[in-house]
Amino acid sequence: MINLIRNELTKIFKKKSIYITLFITLLYIIVINVIYVNSQNGSYGYDPMQDVLFYEEQIKAIEEQGLEGLGDVTIYQAELDTAKLVQKYGDTGTWQASIIYSKIRPMYLEIAEAKKAGNEQAALETQKQIDALVEKIDSGDWRYFAQLELQEAQDDIEKQIATWRLEKDIPYGRDYFNQCLIDYEMAKRSVMEYESSQNQEDYYAKQQYYSDLETMEISKYDIENKVQSGNSSDARGMLLDGLTQFELFIMIMLIMITGTIVSEEFNKGTIKLLLIKPYKRSTILASKFLTCIIMLAFIILSVLVMQFVVGGIIQGFDSFATPAVVYNHDTNQIQELSIAAYLGMQILGKFPIYLLLMTLAFAFSTIFTNSALAITITLLGYMGAPMINMVALQYELNWIKFFVTPNWDLTQYFFGNLPQFEGLTPMFSLAIIVVYMIIMLVTTFMVFKKKNIKNI
Repeated sequence: MINLIRNELTKIFKKKSIYITLFITLLYIIVINVIYVNSQNGSYGYDPMQDVLFYEEQIKAIEEQGLEGLGDVTIYQAELDTAKLVQKYGDTGTWQASIIYSKIRPMYLEIAEAKKAGNEQAALETQKQIDALVEKIDSGDWRYFAQLELQEAQDDIEKQIATWRLEKDIPYGRDYFNQCLIDYEMAKRSVMEYESSQNQEDYYAKQQYYSDLETMEISKYDIENKVQSGNSSDARGMLLDGLTQFELFIMIMLIMITGTIVSEEFNKGTIKLLLIKPYKRSTILASKFLTCIIMLAFIILSVLVMQFVVGGIIQGFDSFATPAVVYNHDTNQIQELSIAAYLGMQILGKFPIYLLLMTLAFAFSTIFTNSALAITITLLGYMGAPMINMVALQYELNWIKFFVTPNWDLTQYFFGNLPQFEGLTPMFSLAIIVVYMIIMLVTTFMVFKKKNIKNI
C-alpha cells in the first residue's frame, strides 16, 4: 500500500498543472495582500471637492436657470458649506470631517431653515455656534467633542461609547476602532431589543441575536484591549480566514487531482499496467483515495503557509502576536485561542466539505472514467451548495436537513453557535456525512472491481 501511495504521489508531482495552480494561488495571495495593505495605509475617505462642485452646479442651475424642481437653494448652500469646511481638513476620512458631519452639518441646515423663514437673527446665532466649534476643531481638541458627547448622552450606550473614546484615546474618524464603536452600539441595541421582545422563540431571530451578541462582545474586547482581533484584512486576519478566503483555489486543486486520478489511467491505457501488479483492485483504488487525502492536507498546508509568509512580508508579522478571539455562547465569555489551535479547529470543521467533494470527484472519475465530467459535476456541486441552502431556508424546506450541504460544515456548531437550520445537531450531521461517504465509496469500489479493461 505504501509503495502504491508513493507511486501515486510521484505521478501527481510530475504534473505541471499542480505547480501552475499553486503559482496562480500565490499570485492571488500576493495581490490581495497588497490591496489590503494599501487600503489600510491609505485614506478612509474621499476628496470632498466632488461634493463642492456638485452643489455649486446645483445652486448655479437654480439661480441662473430658475430650475426650482432641483430643490431648495438654501439646502444646497448648507451642503456646500459643509463640503467646503470638510475640504479644509483634507478628506472625509479625517476626525475633523466626522465632527463636521455629525455636529456642524445639522447646524448649517438650521441656518438654511432660518433663512427660509426670514429669521436672520437665528441664522447669525447658529453661525456663531459653528464658528466656536470650528475654533475647537482648529485647535485639534477632539476630546472636547467626546466630553460634549458624554454630557449629552441620552442612554448608557451613548455614555459608554463616549467614555471609551476618552479612556482608550480613540479620535473620531473611520479607522478600525471607530468601526468597533459603531458595531458595538448597533449590536448592543439589537441585543437589548431581542431580550425585551416577545419573539424569542423564533429560531432565525435567535440566530441574529447570537450574531449580534458575538459582534458586541468582540468589539468590546478589541476596544478595551486596543487590539484588532476582528480585523480580517491584516495578515493575521487573512490567515485565520484563509480556508474561506482561498477556498476556491483549494477546491480547484483538489478536484483537478481527484477528478483525474483514476479516469486518466483509463484514458491513457495505463490502468492495465497498474492492475497486473500483485495487488487487489480494492487495494489499488484505496491507495489512490488515500493519496487524494494526503494531497488535500498538502494543499491546505501550502495555501496557509503561503498566506503566512506573503502576508507577513507585505503587511508585517506583528499582527500574528494577537491570538484568535471568539465568543463562546456556551460560557457567555470571550475565548482566546492560539492561531494554530484556531486553524486546526477550522480545518477539522471544514474537512467534511473537502472530503465529500473530493469523494464525489473520485467516484465520478472511477465510475464514468471521464475527467471532464468528474471535475464539472463536482465544481457545480461546490458552487451550487450555497444556493441550495438559501432556497431551502427561503421556502422552509425542512427535508433539506437530510441532504449533505446543510450538514457538512461542522464549524457551525463550534463555540455554542446555532446551526444554519433548526433541528440540526452535531451527531445528526456526522451521521449524514458518514452515510453519504459510505454510499459514494461503496458504489465506487463495487464498480471499479467489476470494470472491464480488456478493450482499453
